[in-house]
Amino acid sequence: MAAYAALLSLARTTDTDRNQCKHLFPTDAEGTVRSIHDYVNFLLLFFKEFPEKVKRWECKIRDVAYKTEDIIEIFIWQRIQSRHEARDPSRMIKLADQLGNVAEEIGLIAGEVMEERPDHLPAAAISSSLRLSSNGDDEAIGLHDDLLAIKERLCGQSSDLQVIPIVGMAGIGKTTLARAVYDDSLVVEHFEVRAWVTVSQDCRKFVLGLVESMNLAGEQMLGDEFDETEVALKVFKNLYGRRYLVVMDDVWSTEVWDEVRNMFPDEYNGSRIMLTTRLLDVAAYPDSNSTLHEMQFLNDYQSWTLLQKKVFTNSNCPAELEEVGKKIGRSCAGLPLAVVLVAGFLSAVNETRASWEEIAENVNTVVEMELEDILSLSYTHLPHHLRPCFLFIGGFPEDANIHASTLVKLWVAEGLLRHENGCCKSLEEEAEEYLEELVKRNLVIVTSRKSNGRIKSCSLHDMVRDMCIRKAGEEKFLRVMESRVVPPQGMMNERRISFNRSDVHSIWGPTIRTVLCFRLQSLPSCWPEFLQHSRLVRVLNAAGNHHNGLLLPSQLFELFHLTYLALVGSFKIPSAISNLVNLQTLIIRSAFPQRKRVWRDDKNASPNSLPLEIWRMRQLRHVAFCYPYILPHPPDGSNLPLENLQTLSPVQNLVWNEKILQMIPNVKRLRLVYTLNQECHLHHLNYLHQLENLGVTGCHIFSWKGKNPIFPRTLKKLSLVGGGFPWKDMAIVGSLPNLQVLKLLDYACDDHCGMWEIGDEEFPQLKFLLIDRSPLRQWKTRNSPFPRLECLVLRFCWSLIEIPESIGEIPTLELIEVDYRNKSLVDSAKHIKENQQTYGNYSLQVRLV
Repeated sequence: MAAYAALLSLARTTDTDRNQCKHLFPTDAEGTVRSIHDYVNFLLLFFKEFPEKVKRWECKIRDVAYKTEDIIEIFIWQRIQSRHEARDPSRMIKLADQLGNVAEEIGLIAGEVMEERPDHLPAAAISSSLRLSSNGDDEAIGLHDDLLAIKERLCGQSSDLQVIPIVGMAGIGKTTLARAVYDDSLVVEHFEVRAWVTVSQDCRKFVLGLVESMNLAGEQMLGDEFDETEVALKVFKNLYGRRYLVVMDDVWSTEVWDEVRNMFPDEYNGSRIMLTTRLLDVAAYPDSNSTLHEMQFLNDYQSWTLLQKKVFTNSNCPAELEEVGKKIGRSCAGLPLAVVLVAGFLSAVNETRASWEEIAENVNTVVEMELEDILSLSYTHLPHHLRPCFLFIGGFPEDANIHASTLVKLWVAEGLLRHENGCCKSLEEEAEEYLEELVKRNLVIVTSRKSNGRIKSCSLHDMVRDMCIRKAGEEKFLRVMESRVVPPQGMMNERRISFNRSDVHSIWGPTIRTVLCFRLQSLPSCWPEFLQHSRLVRVLNAAGNHHNGLLLPSQLFELFHLTYLALVGSFKIPSAISNLVNLQTLIIRSAFPQRKRVWRDDKNASPNSLPLEIWRMRQLRHVAFCYPYILPHPPDGSNLPLENLQTLSPVQNLVWNEKILQMIPNVKRLRLVYTLNQECHLHHLNYLHQLENLGVTGCHIFSWKGKNPIFPRTLKKLSLVGGGFPWKDMAIVGSLPNLQVLKLLDYACDDHCGMWEIGDEEFPQLKFLLIDRSPLRQWKTRNSPFPRLECLVLRFCWSLIEIPESIGEIPTLELIEVDYRNKSLVDSAKHIKENQQTYGNYSLQVRLV
């Protein structure tokens, strides 16, 4: 909610300014700021303990918090820019007067709140620890007959190209059904090519999504301007002569089909196109003779079964809750999305009949209304600490595949998380837990997970996003601008704005703290004006297709309060970057995100250098670029380490020494790129005691000779690209006690024998192993290799003939993925699977890619 988020923000402002900018305030003002900080901490505590009692104060708290923050941050900015004016006695008197007034307002609110505080803590209505609900490949309850029908049409005898439309109202399970069929093992084996693209209301987005899904995207296709005829021909040629399945999800208009129909060849080989839509006329348009697959509502039994599965996972519902539970299921009117969302907040309340009866009464009154109201009910049951985080996600574009790491960094930079006393987790770790909580409550959809099981990317259902945007607007938390028209009142009172267009002007406003823009063709001419008039900005996320080599506006480096800066393109980072003393995150993304990044042996590359002043920026937490940058060695006399720095990626040709290690003692994620034939002293990495994720590209074999690199025991993920390390030296990697993910890419290991022999004690915690482009010829294991391995991926291993039989005996192994063109390796993987099935192990899967 906006009031809670405003208090979090003000708490950070008053605390940070009191510590770092204490010298800027007159003595009497400093004491007032301290009092305000204490009031804010009390109100935050009250929000946490008694969330149901704060509703009548929310608007007052939000407004006075925003006003207080403006007063403090404007004063600091003025002192930084012009010391002479800010030292003027009249200005000091005005500041003291303003702070005194808002402190009195906050104190009055705190006094009213104190009178309402109960003598004892009530029983919590919502448990702080959520029950884990299944979010993976659960059986699609109520869709068994639908699955069989669609699979029969996809894999049937008809050789003609067929369009199979799935139609139904929002939330009824169209995409769930399509996804279940698309991922079905029979369907995967039946089609040579599969592509999935969410169409939504933008036809051009479909074209780009299709070429990206088929891995055909080139630089010339990823901008706003591309040759549609050329793209269509490229798709046609790629599909020609191959049996393909294309899913067009969420189609809103017939024009989309008119635009793309000629891309799909009909070679009478059984190819299929599956289409989901809410509109009957759109469903019937591609082929009027095709039978529509119309989704049906769940019956009462199916609703109750789905509700139980989502709430209790594999456990049974307690007998005393079964009657009221069935009542709740019936109230959802057979709509799967409604059932899933209601299950989300049932999972968060106490398992008592009284709690469930209360929810049953609410559901009964709203279920016949618009689905938006059910979504609002789900929002109402969110704990206060999750509400601002959830509302923030609404600022991302429709159908966006949101990188979890980006979202986490933005939440931290926004100040939406608060460290509890005694908490040993980092803010980023807490943010990841927040995201998992939102997933468990079925408000956020996981679109992919990392090899270590953590969330990689996520999205919002269209209707959930609509509700999110509406709530964010009602609570004055965030304004999402989905048109180029700026409202008549302008941006004068907005705190956060989000837009997804390249032609929005006049977006500046004196109160703006956060700008999220996702579709800039280039840095617009209005940006200097925006930066000049929006000096209190903390978060600036500017995404789009920028040209390389642009100079950053000088006004950017006057944003004293900036904590998060993300741009797209290739920029020279000037020494003025050190003016941003509060900057936590610095990200430079590629304008071509689908383009494969190959850094090894790029002799023509001309990497940019970070300025020497980077070592002064002690608040930095994450420095991540799309291309390698050169990190200068710390200057003499630099004795204050960057203790907050967690991410540094990618750094080129860095030679390790004791000084570098002292300056980044807590780095967790590190990417190193080597293009020169030099000694890089990787053995020093052993002194980075917080390092968990390491990637090394192009470090040549001689770097290992004589003094093997001793990686820190804390390492959980290791990626090696190129270098040609001897296979026998993998024993060093195998000795790491916490390593969970290992990726060997692009001849990472290469020696004359081409044999990898693994001992019994090696890789005790490894869960994911990828070998890509390797000359490995022979692979030997002993009795119990990789005791916890879950996934094995082998790509472009042309010389490898077979997988060791003992790999199949690993009890945790779930998947072997191999290149379908390596027939001997495919036969070996299938043999292992068949052999395991004779022992009753049917969980092991083999996937051909």
